[in-house]
Amino acid sequence: MYWADALVENLKGKQTVSTGISPSGPIHVGNMREILTGDIINRALQDKKLETRFIYLCDDLDPLRKVYPFLDSSYSQYVGMPLSYIPAPDGNGKYSDYFLKPFLETLAKINVNVEVISTTGLYRDGKLANAINMAMNQRQEIAKIMHDIAGYDLDENWYPYEPRCSKCGKINSSTVTKYEEPYAYYRCRACGNEDRADIRKDDGKMPWRVEWPAKWFTLGVTVEPFGKDHAAAGGSYDTGKEIAEKVYKISPPVPLMYERILLKGVGVMHSSTGVAITASEVTTFAPPEILRFLIAKNDPGRHIDFDPGMGLLNLIDDYEKMERAYFGLDESNNENFKRIYEMSRIKILDAPEKINFRHIVTLVQIYSNESSLLSALKRSGYDKDEIDDYLKNEIAIAKYWLSKYAPDNIKFALTDKEFLLTEAQKSIMQEFLDKINRSEWTSESIHSIIYSIIGERNLTPKDIFTMFYRIFIDKDRGPRLGYFLSSMDKSYVVNRIESLINQK
Repeated sequence: MYWADALVENLKGKQTVSTGISPSGPIHVGNMREILTGDIINRALQDKKLETRFIYLCDDLDPLRKVYPFLDSSYSQYVGMPLSYIPAPDGNGKYSDYFLKPFLETLAKINVNVEVISTTGLYRDGKLANAINMAMNQRQEIAKIMHDIAGYDLDENWYPYEPRCSKCGKINSSTVTKYEEPYAYYRCRACGNEDRADIRKDDGKMPWRVEWPAKWFTLGVTVEPFGKDHAAAGGSYDTGKEIAEKVYKISPPVPLMYERILLKGVGVMHSSTGVAITASEVTTFAPPEILRFLIAKNDPGRHIDFDPGMGLLNLIDDYEKMERAYFGLDESNNENFKRIYEMSRIKILDAPEKINFRHIVTLVQIYSNESSLLSALKRSGYDKDEIDDYLKNEIAIAKYWLSKYAPDNIKFALTDKEFLLTEAQKSIMQEFLDKINRSEWTSESIHSIIYSIIGERNLTPKDIFTMFYRIFIDKDRGPRLGYFLSSMDKSYVVNRIESLINQK
């Protein structure tokens, strides 16, 4: 059974799937495992005909931890202040919105429909006030849970609340000295200010290990995916479920731990170091369904190695093969291929796309104008009189990928460089011309003819393949040969070979 279906198999009644990411910096492809895992779970619940709510909690009341590499030194004055209270790097609007906007645009591209909830808004509107009050009144119970499970040694005067200083604006430097509902009295360690915070407003926030179960309680969360760091023994899920049960008297959400997405050659991605590929960037060099497919096809408990180079092209090949299998035109050795495809696709098709991405990558390197490209597409089975918006987007994506991420062995340019053929090579090429003149100009026919020559002459594929690549792109390797040759105008291919055969 597919992993998402297995997770929700026994669930009944209304469900709320919760996800969350702090907008402290660019939201990268590694972060997408959170939101897409949640989206896939939500779809599995909907397929069971259950009423669902799918939410994304933007933790914008979290403080700026430090001046990250992508920020200038002026941000040192904002360290410790909430992300929703400091200016955006471009000076327009709030810091948190600056990084949230491209993320939400990416979600729209990959067909993730989620209710976005600002944590600042939850506090500001008083929606967490009841949960805060319960925690403040049971602080000793919470302190015991934190000690017994996580080994925290909390002072007897500790309170599960972090006021936002009314003077310096920092949210991680105040100590609560007294609580009288609805006010937490505090003293700021950074500036010495003394004041009171109203728990019905965004005057402060709970520490993460208390805030998490408080959100479950307030929002009725029933299912939540989260990263392995939260799932470690003594981690925030362990303390969270105890607080949920003993303080808030609720059952904790059904958990799903997911592994990290690692970037090839780098490892773990971190926005804070600037070593990452943003989620918005991925949709400029990969078709939108591929980001979904990356998550859908992998069991959450396994880490993913993301390779934006050759690995991406192979990933797209896998998706297109699974799509063809879904329509009965190919086979898949993955027993869950139908569910994986359904969870990955952006639009519902009546048949698989006729032009695969690898072929587009070849075509855009041969043809620079739309008219010639359209003619080549039609030779490949494209049956429209103009390039539609979907295919235009694929073409733009292929060009961008080639310019920034494609390995050198994928890139090429047609050459008119002289290439001296031996008499044996001329004989092979003449036989190719003779046979192709009696056949259709299709990748299948070309492939069949080349392999018939290999067999008849007792050659290796490399003997002929290298010769063709040298003739047309002056490289030892290139695109899949049948597709490559059929992508070009037949007369061009024939004239190029004839000119080399006839040269003295």
